[in-house]
Amino acid sequence: MNDMTARPESPTKVPKLSVKELSKRFHVSGGGLLGGEARYVHAVSDVSFDLERHTTVGIVGESGCGKSTTARLVMHLINPDSGRIALDGELVATDSASLKRFRRNVQMVFQDSSASLNPRLTIEQSIMFGVVVHGASKAEARERSHYLLGRVGLDPALFAGRYPHELSGGQRQRVNIARALAVQPKVVIFDEAVSALDKSIEAQVLNLLNELREEFELSYIFISHDLQVVRYVSDTVMVMYLGQMVEYGQVEDVYNDPQHPYTQALLSSMLSVDPDERTDAAPIQGDPPSPLDLPSGCCFSPRCPHAADICRSLSPKINSTRSSRVACHLVDPAAGHPGRAR
Repeated sequence: MNDMTARPESPTKVPKLSVKELSKRFHVSGGGLLGGEARYVHAVSDVSFDLERHTTVGIVGESGCGKSTTARLVMHLINPDSGRIALDGELVATDSASLKRFRRNVQMVFQDSSASLNPRLTIEQSIMFGVVVHGASKAEARERSHYLLGRVGLDPALFAGRYPHELSGGQRQRVNIARALAVQPKVVIFDEAVSALDKSIEAQVLNLLNELREEFELSYIFISHDLQVVRYVSDTVMVMYLGQMVEYGQVEDVYNDPQHPYTQALLSSMLSVDPDERTDAAPIQGDPPSPLDLPSGCCFSPRCPHAADICRSLSPKINSTRSSRVACHLVDPAAGHPGRAR
C-alpha cells in the first residue's frame, strides 16, 4: 500500500533563516491633525532571501539603500509593515516571550564598537549580562565570558576587568563579537562591523569570523559597503537599491557575471591594483532618486544606460537567470525590452 501521508521536510533542507516580502515605510509628514497629503520614506520594499545553514549572506549597495534597515527589521528592532520571518522553519511571533527566544538565537554586531558597549560596565560584565538575563548563573556566565574572550584573542586575565575606553577599536569589536556569541546564537548579523577598523585589524577580524562560524556552526548575515570584504566572507550576496533587492545569487556568480545594470556598475566601481583595469568614467551617472518620491517603473531607470519605455512604466519582477535572481526587464523574455540580448 502506498503511503500518501506527507512527510515533513528534513530539518537540514529548511533554511536557517527565511525572510519573505519584508517591507517598511516611515511616515515623515502630512496626514493626521495637521492635514495635507501623507508622505512616506520607502525604506524596504518586498525583500526576500534565505540564509542557509552554516553559510553567509552578504548584503551590498550604496548608502541609503536599506541594508541596515533590513537588518533591524529582521531583528525586530524596527517593526515591519509586512512580511514574514522564519527561524528553522518556524514563523517568528511578535509577542515579548517569542521575541526573547528569537533574539537569543539571532544576535547582532553593530558598526560603532564604542557606542555598543556600556561605559559603566567592565568587559566581563558586558559579556555576562545577556547570559544572566537568559537564565544562566553568574558563575556560568563568568566562565563563558572568559572562554569567549580568549577565543576572540583577548586574554581574560588582562581584559576582563577593563572598561571599554581602555580598549582599541579592534579590541572593542572583538568584545562585541564575544558578547554576541555568549548566548549561543544560531545566526549573527554584522552591520558594517569592520568598516571602522584599519585594514590590518579588519583582516584579523574577518579571519576570526570565518573560524568562529566553523567552530560554532553559525550562519551570518554580513552587511558592508566594501565589495571586496563581502566577496571574501560570503557564500551568497544580495544587491539592494532604494530598499529593493535587484540581484541575488552565489557570490562568485554575481561577481563574475553580474546581470543587473546596477550590479554591473557597482562592481565596476571596485578599486583595482592593476593599472590596466582603472576606471576613467564614473560607473553610475547621477544620484539616486529620493525615497520620498520613487520613480514609476524600475527604480533604477533614471540612472540606467539601458532604460527603455517599459522600464519607466512597469516595475520588473524577479526572474531567475543562469547565475542569479534578478529584477530587470533585460533578463525577462516576456518583458519585450528592446535591448534584451539574452
